[in-house]
Amino acid sequence: MYRANRPNLIYFLFFLFLTGLLLVYLPAARAEAYLRVSKKGVIYYFFSTRGTKAEKRTAGPPPVIRFHRAMGRKITPQELHPILHEASGKYGVPPSLIKAVIRVESGFNPVAVSPKGAQGLMQLMPETAAELEVADPFDIRENILAGTRYLHMLLKKFNNRLPQALAAYNAGPQRVEKSRTIPPIPETQEYVRQVCLNFLHYEAENSGKPKK
Repeated sequence: MYRANRPNLIYFLFFLFLTGLLLVYLPAARAEAYLRVSKKGVIYYFFSTRGTKAEKRTAGPPPVIRFHRAMGRKITPQELHPILHEASGKYGVPPSLIKAVIRVESGFNPVAVSPKGAQGLMQLMPETAAELEVADPFDIRENILAGTRYLHMLLKKFNNRLPQALAAYNAGPQRVEKSRTIPPIPETQEYVRQVCLNFLHYEAENSGKPKK
């Protein structure tokens, strides 16, 4: 269950649900989803059967720009299902969003290490892990719970503005506070787009599953 005291995030999720339904029911061969993130951090989604100058994404899983060094055995999203829902229930962050962050951050590699030293599935920096009292950043459950807690803290800090929270997760909250928007860092801008597209994909995927 998502917490109802986060109206901006709930409205955003509702919009993603609607666009997810379109992704499911529009013909895959013709319908394509487009996404833009403005300089002020506003996310624009639209659908078209014709070309556009905007960046184009198909309804399938978006390609991922890797932000880590791949090493070790990857795990499947299905293996993470219980932990994702545990973290979601504890911190009010949607499982699809947590999963999207994991996919972009580490590609589901629990022992991924970035060139800057970020570790584990949700790529916690050592200082962040220390602040969150993480004993083992490579422990799957501990990493996801801590990463989700940190994402929850950032959403709260930036008034549930998802693009800014994601930018802060990638580039640090100080840079987002300084620019008051998504920093003009190509990697961070691409990171926000990647996570949002994966979030959209997972929400669309979930909308097609039977409710338990």
